[in-house]
Amino acid sequence: MKRNLLFAAIILNLTLAAFQSKAQCSFTPVVTPNDLILCPDAVDSLSTTEVFDTYQWYQNNKLIPGATDRYYKVNSYNDAATYFKVTVTRSGCTATSAKVLVDGWAFASPVIISSGNGIYDPNRGATIVCPFDTLKLTYGLPYNQNVQWYDNYKPIPGATQQSYFVTEKGSFTVCGSPEVCPGFTQCELIPVDVLYSKINATITQSNDTLYASQARHYQWYFNGKKIPNANYNFIKPRQKGSYTVMTSDKYTCTAFSLPFIITVDKPLIDEIIAAAPNPVKDVLHVTLKTPGAYRLIISDFYGNRYTDVKLYGSQNIYMQQLHTGTYLLQLLNNQQELIGTKKIFKE
Repeated sequence: MKRNLLFAAIILNLTLAAFQSKAQCSFTPVVTPNDLILCPDAVDSLSTTEVFDTYQWYQNNKLIPGATDRYYKVNSYNDAATYFKVTVTRSGCTATSAKVLVDGWAFASPVIISSGNGIYDPNRGATIVCPFDTLKLTYGLPYNQNVQWYDNYKPIPGATQQSYFVTEKGSFTVCGSPEVCPGFTQCELIPVDVLYSKINATITQSNDTLYASQARHYQWYFNGKKIPNANYNFIKPRQKGSYTVMTSDKYTCTAFSLPFIITVDKPLIDEIIAAAPNPVKDVLHVTLKTPGAYRLIISDFYGNRYTDVKLYGSQNIYMQQLHTGTYLLQLLNNQQELIGTKKIFKE
């Protein structure tokens, strides 16, 4: 009896030893990479660091049908933020790897940040910039690589920095990539529309009154000093000297006129030059009647100059290229001071 019990114990121990030998393999599979972070729309692969006889991959502990190769392809759309492991066999022994996380980069929505000068006008759906001011547009982080700015959806040559300085009107969009995912491009396709204020300051004279060009607010100056309560579009000079006007619009954009010189015996502009015909179709004939006028400028009421010439006895001013409308003829002396202005109508 004792002998039979001893024999049974020996058989049981050998069976347990054989089972334990099969349950504990001499290897442990390792999945690489163990810290994979996918860029949007990216595809990559997981694999084992060693070669085994068979493979079976699992996602979040669920068997993946057909995933029986050493390599398993993952993509950001289906596999980001999930865990993977693999069960392998070698020489009849089965072992399972530790889980690894496959994650994905998530980026903020693209946005254009405006800074510097400029006021947004909701009625016009645009940012209004004052003349000679600059608006700075910046593509918000993390989009600081492969940047390209567009005006009216056309690439702006050389505009490849994260910030773009606007110097003229336009409709601006931008595309770029995050530094960690340079192959992934995001675009802000809602444009930032920019317009420039056309505020201008010019002075015209009619009889004994000076008039400022159209604006919302006015401030007149005499010899560089503010004239109290002189806030209208006209002023009647009471003494000789230099008169200027500052104009501003509803966006608080401002402009300063050239000085207009008043003398005791100041002649009217028609006593300084003869300019005919008026209205003019093609050629304006100008004749200098009295000395003192040095330059002649023809501009529109927004300050855009179309003619800027030195005056001499008689000359022709060609106006064929101008559109029909009213223009300003201005005379300056050799100190670049405004001494007379009149309106010219182009047919």
